[in-house]
Amino acid sequence: MEMLVPAILVAIWAAICTLDLFGPQLSLWRPLVAGTGVGVILGDPVQGLIIAGSLELMWLGVVSVGAYVPPDVVAGSIIGTAIGILSGEGAVAGIAIAVPVAVASQQLDILFRTGTITLMHKADKAALNGYLDKIQRYHLMGIPFVVLTRAIPVFFAVLLGAKYVEDLFAHIPQVILDGLGLAGGVLPALGFAMLLSLMLNKEMWVFLIIGFFLAAYLKVPTIGIALVGVVVAILYDRFVNQSINSGSVETTTGGGLE
Repeated sequence: MEMLVPAILVAIWAAICTLDLFGPQLSLWRPLVAGTGVGVILGDPVQGLIIAGSLELMWLGVVSVGAYVPPDVVAGSIIGTAIGILSGEGAVAGIAIAVPVAVASQQLDILFRTGTITLMHKADKAALNGYLDKIQRYHLMGIPFVVLTRAIPVFFAVLLGAKYVEDLFAHIPQVILDGLGLAGGVLPALGFAMLLSLMLNKEMWVFLIIGFFLAAYLKVPTIGIALVGVVVAILYDRFVNQSINSGSVETTTGGGLE
């Protein structure tokens, strides 16, 4: 039972990240922060940051649009990072575990959302009768359920899962492990592609080309490219706003002359 205390602490951290996802949105729920927090709890923040960084890149483009429920990156990143650290297999095990966990936890999230429909109906009735305090109460009643959908799986995964994963990886042929390592390198590129599919338009392609040129031909490091991107974004925003403001002034002035 030596893993009992770490399992409880990681489960509490999962609860905090889940509350942030559905509440203040301080980015604690993002894989980079959530996984790094797991590394700190388990005493290996460097490995936690490495695994979490890979998962963050992989899930950059995961967003919830309309009624679509995306894979649960909170449970996936926390369990994946924890198993990667505890099993000693690092990012290979972390990514291999995080992806199926995120998809499985996605179903728990859908089940939770379906179950809380009853609370929504009760809140509707309270609104019709003018009981505003009951509306808030029904809203808060859903919080324990959404927290438990992440905290409970995380607790048992950390308490019981690491040993089984370690034994499993001990029997996996090296060629498969190499394949998992290569997949771990490809998945972040997939995350970037998903993000670019949401962001890119005909006006933004030039910035992607500039970034590629800096990296491929001038060998500028990532931090340098990021700083160039910040400067370009500020200048672009300033020129666009000036153009919009000047256009609106001309329109207003022209309307007055007519």
